[in-house]
Amino acid sequence: MRFLLDHDVDAAVGRMLRQRGHQCWTAGSAGLARARDDELTVWAAEHQAAVVSTDGEFSQRRMQNAIGWHVWLRCSDWEASAVLADHLDEVLTLLEARGDLTVRVSKESLSDSSKWV
Repeated sequence: MRFLLDHDVDAAVGRMLRQRGHQCWTAGSAGLARARDDELTVWAAEHQAAVVSTDGEFSQRRMQNAIGWHVWLRCSDWEASAVLADHLDEVLTLLEARGDLTVRVSKESLSDSSKWV
């Protein structure tokens, strides 16, 4: 699976994903250091990657206007890597099963946008 980290995501998330065999770019490494949220979304969709973000406003917009895959980490930055690692298998299953999907991940639970409609 491919992932693009939003500007707000801790680098430890990228390290964890790469260690588990996934491709992962930061916004900066993808040439998107100054890109806005929608530009990140378009780039990720074009590269068949899931955007990973802790930005609630960005994630809310993706829930209302689904474009590609979006993983919304609902936790503090310092625990984001562990939270995603704990739920990664479930996240991958959901993303691989559907296009245009937002997955909300917290310490306690995981849900996807198909259940919020």
